[in-house]
Amino acid sequence: MEVVMPSLWEMPVPGGVLDRRRLHGLLASWLDSDHRADRKAWSWKATTTGIEIGVLDDKVVERLLAGAGRRVRQVAAVAWSEVAAGPGRAWAVEFVSPVTFRRGNRLLPWPSPSAVLGSLRADWRRFAAPHAGDLEVDLALDPVVVTDVRGASEVERFVLHERPDASGKRVPVQVTVGGFRGRVTYAVEDPGLRDAVGKLLAIAPYAGVGAHTTRGFGGVRVRPGR
Repeated sequence: MEVVMPSLWEMPVPGGVLDRRRLHGLLASWLDSDHRADRKAWSWKATTTGIEIGVLDDKVVERLLAGAGRRVRQVAAVAWSEVAAGPGRAWAVEFVSPVTFRRGNRLLPWPSPSAVLGSLRADWRRFAAPHAGDLEVDLALDPVVVTDVRGASEVERFVLHERPDASGKRVPVQVTVGGFRGRVTYAVEDPGLRDAVGKLLAIAPYAGVGAHTTRGFGGVRVRPGR
């Protein structure tokens, strides 16, 4: 039987207040089988009515339904073998929540093609490749260019976790994130790469892009670009 993934799920914000740390803790308690895993099979982004949860693994769906029950409803799903971004050679990616990328100890806000596709390629290889095969995209060759940018970098400070201070009292550890919010249009000229790049961008709404996607960062929507 074919695995029908990835999928998107809508859920009201518990208590009606968007709190990244509280939401991350709640969702992680439901969805994480390994809290230290490098790649997580879920992400979320805020919407006008609540949050939208992207899932890349059937087992995570089972845990989501067990944890959230009737509070969630499925709004999209696709078989891995049918993942595609549609015809064309350009895609407009709307970053609806700030997107940021780790480089060492820094968090960088620029959604360069190599950063965006590198993030998505890692998720594809971890979660999609067993069902739909790997995708060959040599990012060192700069196969994708940016043809339009509309947006700005936003700076947000949030509590990442708590840890004991010198006296043993637990204190919050805060992180400052600079993240881009807006629209970027990516184009690829090589016809041989369009399908692979299109598939990577097609999973972006489910996987999220960049760092802290399980805390609501890097949420995207994708449509054909000019």
